[in-house]
Amino acid sequence: MFDNLTPEEATVAYIIKAYKSFDNTITQYEITDEYIIRRGVEMTPRRVRRIIESLIKYGYPIISTPHHPNPGYCWKGREGEALECVKRLRKKAAKIFIRARRINRNCMAVRDKREKIEQEEMF
Repeated sequence: MFDNLTPEEATVAYIIKAYKSFDNTITQYEITDEYIIRRGVEMTPRRVRRIIESLIKYGYPIISTPHHPNPGYCWKGREGEALECVKRLRKKAAKIFIRARRINRNCMAVRDKREKIEQEEMF
């Protein structure tokens, strides 16, 4: 199942595969600790996140939840948990797009104001 992965990716996937629902998740920090125990090699939480992003891109069914008491990652999850994850990510994406639009609008307004002042000063 993990034949096409790098050793790092395969190890992280194997670690996450043992966690099957939002009631039983593993955090990036716990994955880091487990990776060090299994491989004897340092791994940063940031690297773990990047590996998880790659695994998801390759089609592996890794989902996540930020909710307490068990925030973290799991493999597929129970019925409805993947949909919950997708809905949460879409809501977060919408908020990010709205923020980006506001930032763009605000910067354009400042630029337009500056250009208007510069034009008035020319005459």
